[in-house]
Amino acid sequence: MIYVIDASVVLKWFLREQASDAADLLFEKFLSNKIELLAPDCLIQEVANTLWKQSILLKRLRPEDSLAILRDFQTLPLNLQPSTLLVNKALDLAIKFRHPVYDMLYCALAIENDCEFVTSDKVLVAKLAGPLPFIRLLTAV
Repeated sequence: MIYVIDASVVLKWFLREQASDAADLLFEKFLSNKIELLAPDCLIQEVANTLWKQSILLKRLRPEDSLAILRDFQTLPLNLQPSTLLVNKALDLAIKFRHPVYDMLYCALAIENDCEFVTSDKVLVAKLAGPLPFIRLLTAV
């Protein structure tokens, strides 16, 4: 089985948050080669930006911890796909559903690979899971 994941899932592997247990289960399946995880390469920037926010704006992490988490994240054997190959479809979806291109890159990748897009972003799921039924909330996988 193949899943597209976003930063909201990845960060739960490193930061103890609500639904971290569900993220850990997905990660264990990935590490044991039971599933494949895909993401657009912009995942790296999204993870880094969230770590910056956690450190500088929210003061929940020390900057050195954010840097260590980013280094650990970058060692994971995730299958990252070039965003440049997805951006046309993502913009088309963004216009159609009036939603930012950033999230639509994940949707475009899921469409391209005929798989589910797993996220812990409840607002995204509430808004788009109806017209895009391949979007799944992490806790429902």
